Amino acid sequence: MEGARPAGGALTARDPAREAAGAWALVMLALLALTLLGRAVAPVQTITGAVAVAAFLYAPLRLLERRGQDARDAGWRFDRLGADLAWSLGACALVLPLFGAAFYGFVALLPRLPADVRALLAPYSGAPRFHLELPASWAFVGQVAGNAAVAFSEEFFYRGYMTLRFEERWSPVKSALAAAALFAIGHLLTPAPWRLAVFFPALLFAFLRSRTRTIVGAALCHFLCNVWLLVLERAAF
Repeated sequence: MEGARPAGGALTARDPAREAAGAWALVMLALLALTLLGRAVAPVQTITGAVAVAAFLYAPLRLLERRGQDARDAGWRFDRLGADLAWSLGACALVLPLFGAAFYGFVALLPRLPADVRALLAPYSGAPRFHLELPASWAFVGQVAGNAAVAFSEEFFYRGYMTLRFEERWSPVKSALAAAALFAIGHLLTPAPWRLAVFFPALLFAFLRSRTRTIVGAALCHFLCNVWLLVLERAAF
């Protein structure tokens, strides 16, 4: 049986969890190499984000094809859109105001902390001003659109393909934790300890995926969380 343990406890060559972890490692190594190259060659740096989006979409599709599957098997499906919208918007209505209040308290506290501690906790400097102003500019529209592409591609990779493979071997809870951990570690391509905090919203995205067995609600929630953080940051700094 595919993904089963042979005698002696060794994993088979087609162990699904190992396949997912290997795919993650290859994508991360490629993006790390591109990131390092971008530090020396400025034009490369400008395309790193787009390449990451493409990798998170292309790699799972190829690996799914090898097993006779397609994007729908990994949750890229819109036949449960009503449930996806209800769960996602309901979660955002509950979580985002709480996050906004926590963000306000957090950034108000930061200036009181030692500089080395602040550097570990957040990328912000200076005292917050909290003046909500959304710029009517193409640059801001581009940031929002970029966040949409990132959210859907990352959810397809982590809550779609990787979680699908992990659940062929592990329980849903263990699979969600493993995908969230790799999601957080992957954010260290930009090295900063505070980026590991994405582990926690990843668990919310995993919960949404588990409700409808699609990635659509999780991706929408991911996108709205990203945009809400962008709005809060612009309001505070």
